[in-house]
Amino acid sequence: MSYQALYRKYRPSRLEDVVGQSSVVKIVRNAIQYNKINHAYLFSGPRGTGKTTMAKIFAKDVNCLNPVNGEACGTCKNCLSIMNNECSDIIEIDAASNNGVDEIREIKNKINLVPSELKYKVYIIDEVHMLSIGAFNALLKTLEEPPEHIIFILATTDLHKVPTTVISRCQCFEFQRLTEKEISSRLRYIADQENVQVDDEVLNRIAELVDGGMRDAIGMLDKAISYSSDSKVSLTDFEMLNGIVSKTEKKKFLSMIFEQNISEVILFIDTIYDAGKDLIIFNQDLLTLCRDLVVDYYSSKEIEFDIDFLLDFAESLNETLNEVKQSSNTKTIFEMKILSFIYHYSTHSASISKEVKSKENEPIERRKEIKSVTSFNKVSTELSNPSKQVERTLKLDNNGDNMNKIYNDFTEYLKINAVIINNCFAGASKRELLELKNHWDKLNDYALDNYYGAVACYIFDGTVRAASSDSIIITFDYESMVNRGYRLLPKIEELFGIILGHKVRIALLTSTDWEREKKEYVDKKNNGISYLYQEVPLLSEQLSQPSSIIDNTDESASSVEEAIKLFGENIVSID
Repeated sequence: MSYQALYRKYRPSRLEDVVGQSSVVKIVRNAIQYNKINHAYLFSGPRGTGKTTMAKIFAKDVNCLNPVNGEACGTCKNCLSIMNNECSDIIEIDAASNNGVDEIREIKNKINLVPSELKYKVYIIDEVHMLSIGAFNALLKTLEEPPEHIIFILATTDLHKVPTTVISRCQCFEFQRLTEKEISSRLRYIADQENVQVDDEVLNRIAELVDGGMRDAIGMLDKAISYSSDSKVSLTDFEMLNGIVSKTEKKKFLSMIFEQNISEVILFIDTIYDAGKDLIIFNQDLLTLCRDLVVDYYSSKEIEFDIDFLLDFAESLNETLNEVKQSSNTKTIFEMKILSFIYHYSTHSASISKEVKSKENEPIERRKEIKSVTSFNKVSTELSNPSKQVERTLKLDNNGDNMNKIYNDFTEYLKINAVIINNCFAGASKRELLELKNHWDKLNDYALDNYYGAVACYIFDGTVRAASSDSIIITFDYESMVNRGYRLLPKIEELFGIILGHKVRIALLTSTDWEREKKEYVDKKNNGISYLYQEVPLLSEQLSQPSSIIDNTDESASSVEEAIKLFGENIVSID
């Protein structure tokens, strides 16, 4: 085979050629130069950052007959033997396929044999975290007291999987991800050596995608060079080859979401998916684009989209990325998350930001109105966190009474969230939970509904924990998801009412809060304390009525006293 892969052809053979690991290079060079050789080393870090390469260079340098400033001369018989892979004293072991006790015992039986031609016999064990527990135990004694002519170099991408007893017996080096500048610079050198014309945009794009791994970067460059027939690699060719959406198209997609054009969003996702584009990379690119636009805003105050929209969308993309990576149906999950965000994002924020951008010369009174509504959107986000019990006074120039009414309604609702949880525990049964699960598929009918679509998508992300005849507890992994849900509660109650055929109250919790509530429920039950049902109106009904959510009569006061006994005075309170 005449052709050699670029990552093998340009693998560093000297310490000075190693990119991005200056501290490790300095320590290794000094150890060899001043003859302070340890018996065991542990190299850890992300893949493709030079761990195995450094191990091979170290094995050659430590056995060189005529080292110069801590580096091998490259001309002595030992250096030539190692460079030609003709030396039997450098043993490489892949722990992924040789991870049993027998393989380690074989090493123990051979380490007492002196090197056949070198000064040190070097064992390089790659992906050492893959060894079994028995193999690690067999290795411990050998690592602790090896013969003077033995050096162990262990390499791993998952340091936390290596037993601390092994780590403590080694001199540890942590390899860092390479910077984008270091990667693109090395790729430029390789392209010049191969006499290939590669646009700087291509090299920068590769550096962005590989997450600090030089081997992956060189592999992508090798593939791009092989794809190009005229020894010239353009950004268009690279994006087509790797299933990447162009920056222009990404901004176009961002505009569709900003303008809440659902039909075009769905069509765009279908188009790029059918074209073979990678939705995981697309998600990462969108997140990077949002970051770049936010940085542009704070550095130059110039922005193409509303800053709050970008920040909220970036947060949503980060959550989406984790779910898409773990899902077998990436397209469906990605679509549902995007549609969910479109609905969750405030309609007022989107429309207002467009007006601010296109009507900078509006009268001062109009700008004040815009600012007031934007302020309310921020306050609504704070109100959605029940743990903080936010208390603020809104100062609005227009429509202030209406805004304050909605604010107060939400504040009151947060106070009785604990009462809804109490009612669910009071009447919870497996029969009610089973009935709810039997109706769960009906949510699919509303996934693409114009009015309830985003609500259905939001509910899909949650987990139903408990249900009674008129109360349901739903949990989410992230507090931000719970926060968004409070804005949707009226519609959530409406949708469940349609599906179940009767009115229902909803309590939203994080998974952590649920575990706490469940433990408290079990403790009370074991102590003989019962949960008493308390009357609470629907939020959707309350928002349309002028009266407060909790009726301050003597009868309701006794219910509140019971809630205080169950949940504490700091959670349930009456103004």
